[in-house]
Amino acid sequence: MVSPPITVIEAELLEEGAFCFDFPHFCTLLHCGEGEAVQLVRYGVIHPEGSGPQHWRFRSLDLYRARLSRRLSRDLEIDMAGAALAVDLLERLRMWSPAGRSR
Repeated sequence: MVSPPITVIEAELLEEGAFCFDFPHFCTLLHCGEGEAVQLVRYGVIHPEGSGPQHWRFRSLDLYRARLSRRLSRDLEIDMAGAALAVDLLERLRMWSPAGRSR
């Protein structure tokens, strides 16, 4: 009898609000180049802590917002500025929803 393949999932539990990724690690997790990550910062999609790319630290929320922005840009064929605006609007809607207000 052939056993089904085993799927291994690796996860890291992150404390909400904690700065836990440095710039290279963030780019690896986002599957993007450093230039694209810098653009995400310039357009205000993500807000790392630190004085520049060598010192930037990112939170899990930054990773979520960056992934969402890239997906919106790709799926809706909008530029980075439009994707940044869409992410902000979606965040505001989430905060106004009953589920968002209970947090």
